[in-house]
Amino acid sequence: MERERETVVEQKIQEEITRKKENLDQIVRQHYNQRAYVSKHSRRHLSPIIKLRNFNNAIKYMLIGNFSQPGWRALDLGCGKGGDINKWSMANISEYIGIDISNASIVEAIKRYNNLQAGFETTFITGDCFGQPLPFILKDFPHIHLPVDIVSMQFCMHYAFETEIKARTLLENVSRSLRAGGYFIGTIPSSDFITEKVAKLPPGEKKFGNSIYSVTFENDPPRDGNFRPAFGNMYTYFLRDAIDNVPEYVVPFEALRALAEEFDLELTYKKTFLEMFKEEIPTWFRKLNPRLVEGMRRTDGTYGVEGDESEASAFYLAFAFQKAAY
Repeated sequence: MERERETVVEQKIQEEITRKKENLDQIVRQHYNQRAYVSKHSRRHLSPIIKLRNFNNAIKYMLIGNFSQPGWRALDLGCGKGGDINKWSMANISEYIGIDISNASIVEAIKRYNNLQAGFETTFITGDCFGQPLPFILKDFPHIHLPVDIVSMQFCMHYAFETEIKARTLLENVSRSLRAGGYFIGTIPSSDFITEKVAKLPPGEKKFGNSIYSVTFENDPPRDGNFRPAFGNMYTYFLRDAIDNVPEYVVPFEALRALAEEFDLELTYKKTFLEMFKEEIPTWFRKLNPRLVEGMRRTDGTYGVEGDESEASAFYLAFAFQKAAY
């Protein structure tokens, strides 16, 4: 009888955990569906963080350009509203496959592609690359042939670090879809930056940020920066005019690197946004759209971000892994 009661309690606890996870997934999906609607009815140039948006776009132009080659085939996991289509067009790829969990975002991505008339084949698919094997997601698209040359994940991989299962599912999808010698590139929150900020928090404080962004932990974050276990370390993230207190997860970078190695993905590149911009913008300055460059002009006449936007950009890093050629 006692064991039966314990079993019932365990089942109820597991049901509650499952319910909370489903609710979090729904919150994320609803947020991006809503952002797709807001984006469609807003004026981007009036955004209070337009300089930060331009800066982040410049980072992605450089990252995609550095690791792709003309004629390559690209898989974009978490493609959103297709905001990187222009960047892939500039890279002269031959085929683009975009997958996102938000159907509303996929609809907007298709519209954007049609308006841009990019010169490559494109397929957009609604699917969950953290919770579903890629063959299942692609089962209704027999014209898509794997492997591809490059896989991209921009500003979304942190959602996979809710659980180890999700992170492993994602990395297995990446590895299975990527040819030997191909690249996996992306942008994620910097665990080093988070660790530095957390170490400076007063006792009992769970939030840091400024007028542009904020990070609020669900539980008291470890002051030594050791997020253990590496999965499920949730915080809510706010970015003015972009992200409205959406649950995200810390990506301890060493845990990511070690896990990626299990899937034959070897780290070849890791830089914070500020490091990347400072070191690589001279090469890219005349390659980027002049309007984009002018949109990053600072008050002193130089280019980049400044003030609170500078700290908000320091929150992120760019990475590249290469599929081992065994």
